[in-house]
Amino acid sequence: MNLADVFPFRHGVVDCPYCGGAGIILDINVRGLRSGALSVCHCVGSDCNLCPSKGQAPFLVYDIDSDMQIPCMCHGARLELIKLEKLVAKAGIPPRYRFQFLQSIDIGDKSNDPELSFLIAHDWASELVHKWKDPNFIAKGFYLWGGTGSGKTLLACVILNELIFRYGVNCKYAKVNKDFLSAILNSYQKDSETSGQESNIEKEFANVDVLVIDDFGIQKDSEFNNRKLYDLIDTRYENEKLTLLTSNQALEDWKIKGEGRIYSRLMEMTKEIQLKCPDYRLKGIQN
Repeated sequence: MNLADVFPFRHGVVDCPYCGGAGIILDINVRGLRSGALSVCHCVGSDCNLCPSKGQAPFLVYDIDSDMQIPCMCHGARLELIKLEKLVAKAGIPPRYRFQFLQSIDIGDKSNDPELSFLIAHDWASELVHKWKDPNFIAKGFYLWGGTGSGKTLLACVILNELIFRYGVNCKYAKVNKDFLSAILNSYQKDSETSGQESNIEKEFANVDVLVIDDFGIQKDSEFNNRKLYDLIDTRYENEKLTLLTSNQALEDWKIKGEGRIYSRLMEMTKEIQLKCPDYRLKGIQN
């Protein structure tokens, strides 16, 4: 796809057929990488071999007339590329869903009832993305639930990709067990790399601008798990951080867990959307 559709900055040649002027391209045919990779477009990087900076940081060349270092041809594109790569790496989006955007999704025939629920969720995601900078728009998270293969994780990750590329938002994807609860438990182990880092782990999840919690509800129902999840959700609620949750069970099921505290918070900070479609197809990728 052409990143110019989701990337607002223009560091390349305006009429470039490959990057549309963005100066950065997404190469989906990188050997060994399922999700592809970002790179500087040929329209700004073609002269790097002749440029004194050789495409190396800090991407500056000496200008005799001004007697100072000035940006080289690829300077803007390379700095944006580094920024995007850091944001994508920090977000931890699974390779299957990395670099997937709203326009990548095939929502099919809008009159097709089996996919109507996904259309509703897609429209909600689109509004969130395109009104992100609107001062009059109040962003609200979602609690997206449905069966396996219905597109929950896909849609959540698409939102992260859109916010990263359009606005440079700090995002994070996490599976509730593996990436959050297990990470905290591991911090209690003396021989763990994260030993004693419980507070730092909790702060990382609590403070990131946009957080996706995937597979919410598959964790064991225990006092420890419920407390940690409530503390996380409550802190994000108090700090007005956007939280997106995916689950196989309805939000109603949380009424009887953790004394209903998690349920009450999620009712305030998320919109519940059920995906009834049995499967979902992404162009070029099987979901």
